[in-house]
Amino acid sequence: MAIQRTAPITSCAACPAGRAAGVTSGGRCPFVDRRRRRDELVCLQGEPAATVWMIKRGTVVLSRTAADGTDRPHQLRGPGSFVGLEAVVQGTYADTARATEPSVLCGISRLDLDRWLGPAGSPSRMVLEQTLRATVDEPVRPAGVDGPAVQRVARWLLDELERAPRVQRRVLAALLGMTPETLSRALARLGETGAIEHGRQRLAIVDRARLEQMVA
Repeated sequence: MAIQRTAPITSCAACPAGRAAGVTSGGRCPFVDRRRRRDELVCLQGEPAATVWMIKRGTVVLSRTAADGTDRPHQLRGPGSFVGLEAVVQGTYADTARATEPSVLCGISRLDLDRWLGPAGSPSRMVLEQTLRATVDEPVRPAGVDGPAVQRVARWLLDELERAPRVQRRVLAALLGMTPETLSRALARLGETGAIEHGRQRLAIVDRARLEQMVA
């Protein structure tokens, strides 16, 4: 569930898509900004993949329906990441995506993206398409499912907290393959050791060395 970028993209000139479109030299970026509220749906698994988004600000959680019909979060995406890019190789969305906080996503239609990417059969298109096919076909499993709950939570905090400081606890629990109650107990245990501070509105690492010891 690694997030590709930590800082929001604040301008078209700082955006990889904007630079590729040549905005600094008078070009026009084909992506259009769209705001999403917390918990607002971006796309729905199985629906026609009509739009692809790049995240400029905020965090989006991807989830996929399991065999038992439950919607299971499996990955977080942050600024600089794409949502719905599987539209390049298939006609429907592979995942459901929701904003976990107020976010800004730049959208482009599937047809406009196809034109922007250039002719089919080019080496760069072939590499992109083969990579996307492999990614879409990969089985989904909760992130960090190995090890005791305290160890899994500590590992996530070390790797991802700075990148997604406002992720909802229920989303984090689902990503780690545990119940919210198990997550709460793990956070309480880490708090007792002095490694973190946590509350309804705060979750922070206060002793990184001690937290690293919980992962070892």
